[in-house]
Formats: sequence, C-alpha cells, structure tokens
Amino acid sequence: MKRLGLLWVRLAAALFAVAISLTGALAPALAHAQLVTADPVDGAVLAEAPKHLTLTFSEPVRPLVARLIHPDGRTQILADIGEKGAAIVLALPGGLEQGTHILSWRVASSDGHPIGGGLLFSIGAPSAAAPADVAQSDLPVRIGLWTARLLLLAGLVFGVGGVTALSWLSGTEPMPGRRFVTLALLVGLCAAPGMIAFQGLDALAEPLPGILKPEIWQAGLWATSYGMATLVAAAAIILAYGAVQSAHRSAFGRVLAIVALVLLGAAVAASGHASAAPPRWLTMPAVFFHAVAVALWLGALVPLGLVLARRDAAVALKRFSAAIPAVIAVLLVSGGIIAVVQVRTIGALWQTDYGLVLLVKLALVAGMLLLALFNRYTLTAPAAAGDAYAALRLRRSITAEIVLGTAVLAVLGLWRFTPPPRSIAENPALYETQEVRAAKDGVTALLTIRPPIVGPVRVEVGDLLLDGKPFEPMSVNVELDKPSYGIGPFAHEARRTTSSVFHADGFVLPLDGFWIVRVTVLVSDFRSVTLMDVFDVRKASR
Repeated sequence: MKRLGLLWVRLAAALFAVAISLTGALAPALAHAQLVTADPVDGAVLAEAPKHLTLTFSEPVRPLVARLIHPDGRTQILADIGEKGAAIVLALPGGLEQGTHILSWRVASSDGHPIGGGLLFSIGAPSAAAPADVAQSDLPVRIGLWTARLLLLAGLVFGVGGVTALSWLSGTEPMPGRRFVTLALLVGLCAAPGMIAFQGLDALAEPLPGILKPEIWQAGLWATSYGMATLVAAAAIILAYGAVQSAHRSAFGRVLAIVALVLLGAAVAASGHASAAPPRWLTMPAVFFHAVAVALWLGALVPLGLVLARRDAAVALKRFSAAIPAVIAVLLVSGGIIAVVQVRTIGALWQTDYGLVLLVKLALVAGMLLLALFNRYTLTAPAAAGDAYAALRLRRSITAEIVLGTAVLAVLGLWRFTPPPRSIAENPALYETQEVRAAKDGVTALLTIRPPIVGPVRVEVGDLLLDGKPFEPMSVNVELDKPSYGIGPFAHEARRTTSSVFHADGFVLPLDGFWIVRVTVLVSDFRSVTLMDVFDVRKASR
C-alpha cells in the first residue's frame, strides 16, 4: 500500500510538470479580448470613403472573417486584413457608394472563443434604411457544436480514462470492458472531425450548409485554439487505442495510457474560458488536473461495474477504493479554484447563466459523491467479500453514477455559449439591459434592448398579451428610428426563441440618445397593432 501511495505521488508530480509545460505551449498567455476603439468610429458620417478601417482590441486577436454590407444589401468579404499587435487593419474596396455601410467582423480571442461585432459608417449621409446585417449565430450550428463536444468529451473520459482503469485496476486477470472502452474511443475519434467542422462554422458565423466549404475546415483547425485542442484530443484517443490493444499489464501499454491521459488534460486546458482566466499559472494547471481527475473517476466506473460479475472483483475494488479519495480530492480542489476565479461572487451563481449551469453541475456532482460515499462505506466491503446481493446493489449504484457523470459532461457543453461572471464584471455594459412596457389597442408587451449602448444591439419582445391573455401573433416586426438625425428606420423581423419571447437581431446603432422603437404585431389577417416607446441608448465606453 505504501508503494502504491508513493507511486501516486510521483505520478502527480510528473503530471504537474507536464501540465505546466504542455498547457503553456498549447495556449497563449492572454485573457479575454474586447474591442477598444475603431477608426472610423462607430456611427461616423464621412465626406469621403475611407481606404482602411482599424479595429483595436484589448489584446492581440486572430482575425477570422470581415464582411462589408453595402447600402443595397450586397455583402462583400474583406480579404485584405493586416495585423499590428492588438489592432487589425481592414483594407476597404475602392468606389464605395454613398449611404450607410455595415462592417460585420469576427475574431478569435485567446481562449479560442469567436468574438463577433459590427459597426456602422456612412458616406455622404446615412441611408434612409440600414442594410440588413448578417446573423452572428445559427441554432443548428450551436446544437451541432454542443453534440460534437459532448461525444468528444465522452470518448476522452470513458475511453482514455477507461484505458487507464484497465491497467490500474486489473490483477492477475485482464479487466473486462475492453469492448466498451474501444467503442468509446471510436465515438470520440469520429466526433473530432465534427468538432472541427462546427467550430469552423461558428468561427466564421456560417450556417450549416457551409460545412463542406474548405475555408470552414481551415478555420476550424487553425483559426482558434479549439482546433489544436481537438488535434491533441484525437492524439490522446489514438494512443489510448494502442494501449487497449497491447498485452495485459504490459509496460508499453501502461506508458501509452499515461501519455494519453496527459494529452487529455492538455487538450482540455488548451482552450476555453477557464484556461484563459488570470492568473494563468493557476487556472491552466487547475483545468488540467480537473480533466484528468474526471477521466480517472468516470473512466473506471464501467470496467469496475463489469468486474463485479466475476469472482476476482476484490482486487479491483480494493485498488479503486484506495486511490479514489485522492482523485476526488484533486477534482474538488481544482474545481473549487476554477469556480472561484470564474464566478467571483456568490450572487453570480443565480444571477448569471454561467452560474446557473454551474449550480446544475454541482447538483449532479453532489449526487455522484453521495453515491460514491454510499458505495465505499456500505457496499464495497461485502461485495469484495463475495456477497452477491451487495455486488448487485453496487453495480446498480455505479450505473447511476455513470448516468449522472454523462449528464455532467452534457451540462459542461453549455458553458461554450455562456460568458463567465468574470468576463461580465470586466465589461458590465455589454450585459446590461433596458426594459420598457408598451401598450395599444388591447395589446401589451415588454420590450427589452441588449445592451443599451451604441453598437450592435438585440431587441426582445416578451410578455405579449391580447386583452390581458397570451396569444399567438402571426408575425412580429421591430423598427428602431432616430428621426431627429434622419437615421432609420432600421427594421428586422423578430423570431421566436422561446414560447413567449421574440428576438430581433442585426441592429447596429451609430449614435447615443433616444431611439424610437416600434413593434408591429400582426394579430390576424385583418388586424395589426404597432406598439411604440423610447430606448435611451448611451455611448460605449472606450
């Protein structure tokens, strides 16, 4: 037992050293980027067409795509993009026509997440109606990205973690579960190309039909840190497959399993919100060890559950029971570090989407911990002694742990679309809202603008009632207008996102002050009602 403990200490020290070196090599030492200034400024009215447009960010970024939308609605991709430190310089085409132009840009921050935005400038005078902006997100792409991420994580955790368990828990006879582990590795390997493709679609804000374009795959591989992280994850899966095919208890197979486990931790720590959070010397190793601990815990459950049907289960149970407290301790400490850095305040747990996802994850993990404690102190000893009923109960409990663990992996994918409270605290204006309640001819609605600052905004129409009762409108259209400056109306159709909320995206407001909002609700083929109110939009902080 002492030799086993010493082995774990040495392995932990080696993993820590590798975590520092690998994660430092795979990800840049920078934080989350934000647009600081633009030249010409957002909303500028220029006498002549500019030759260049410069965007300056809070840190160096990697340009992904820039689209110029002309006053007639024609979209042109800007291919001539230069980089000067934290600034990107876009060469504009010659002969730009009079009227309002919209630049829709997308860059990659250091954590691998694409960041999009837009700005508006006019030549001569603003157009009577702004050109339609391009969508920054696509629901099928988000669903595909979440699914590919879940399958890749499952392949890593149950495949690479399972391979480690096969060599860690086995006694004189091979552990069962090789087929399941091989299947998990195959699922993860097949999900890796999907992860790259959907990441490319998300990076360039392309809809699902663009998945076959070569530039989508190129962006998915090289435009963000997620591409390299996916390649490292695929390498971990391939090495783990080599380990599971090696001879029972062979030294070569164990080396392959350990290297695969290290690459798993490096892949997870190479991208994402948490790995980019300062201080990087603390958060990146925390993410590394958190991922490794998850794989060691969840990956061992299937082989452990299967071995309970055999008479030689005592060896595996004793080894797992001896080592799992240290694994869970690492899991809890590293997870606590990540949560404190990302959430910062207790109130953010229920006041932000990121915090709500964390609460769901914590509830699932708490259920797993309760099951683990019950297994260790109630069922393990009699099951190891040959009690068939205790072994059956333990298998059922382990199955419940596997279900909860898979749910945790599914919940983790939601963080890809929710900014952490840390980012919100650094840029609070970007997450503020302003609400007004409008009513006319028996129709009432709650109108919300996000954020109420100059630049790209979204208008939401919620709590839509007719004579005090919810109803189903035939359509909802939103206009924003600033008649005192001759700007607008900018019009977009609102799309339903939940059972009671409609979203209108694509607005880019060039000036601060009062903006008139008009919401036209088509109640029936013979009746439409236009609600009108005012939003007070302020200047963006520079």
